[in-house]
Amino acid sequence: SVPVELCFDRFRTMRISIRPEGLVRVRAPKGASRELVHQRLELKAAWIHKHLERFRARRQACAPLRYEDGAAHPHLGTSRTLVIRQGGHNSVRLEGDELLVATRREPTPEAVRKLLDAWRAEQARALFTSVIRELLPLMDAHGAPRPERLRVRSMKSRWGSCSRARVICLNLQLMKTPLACIEYVAAHELCHLLHHGHDARFYGLLAAIMPDWKERKALLAEQPID
Repeated sequence: SVPVELCFDRFRTMRISIRPEGLVRVRAPKGASRELVHQRLELKAAWIHKHLERFRARRQACAPLRYEDGAAHPHLGTSRTLVIRQGGHNSVRLEGDELLVATRREPTPEAVRKLLDAWRAEQARALFTSVIRELLPLMDAHGAPRPERLRVRSMKSRWGSCSRARVICLNLQLMKTPLACIEYVAAHELCHLLHHGHDARFYGLLAAIMPDWKERKALLAEQPID
């Protein structure tokens, strides 16, 4: 069930909005029946749940991560449940919606955090490298030079960067976002290998290799950056 706040006012059409805290707000014309409101909500159910999930994921991503059994951790745009066990060796693996962490010693929050940080860094480098490799043929077709090196690190104020030495740096925190966001940031930085500024040529190249970049950028704007 989803909480709905219903009010009646002077508008001639019904308006449905989603609040960041997870409340659905309906502003219906005066005289509209509750049955009509209910029908309209049912018609918009998929849209409502889509936006509720986005706000929920954003609230979760903004909250400090907890390194204890049952805690929720965002991974590639989806919430994963942390499952911690003490076992014969240290390991981290993803199974469905669960992040399984095994520790040889007592699974203290600090021990779990170190294992997860190392695993995320390894996963990020492999995924970012794969995404860039898939984009390179498109960049080659437009005469763009290839990057010299990829760096992966946590950044507080930007998702990525590209230096004039052709070093691309991608934010480790991108691992919390959907794959579409990672692909957009990678494409954005690769375009800077040919056009350093954000002029018409830059955006023309970005549109050529990723026609839906605006939608991806809008999705990325909804993701919090630590």
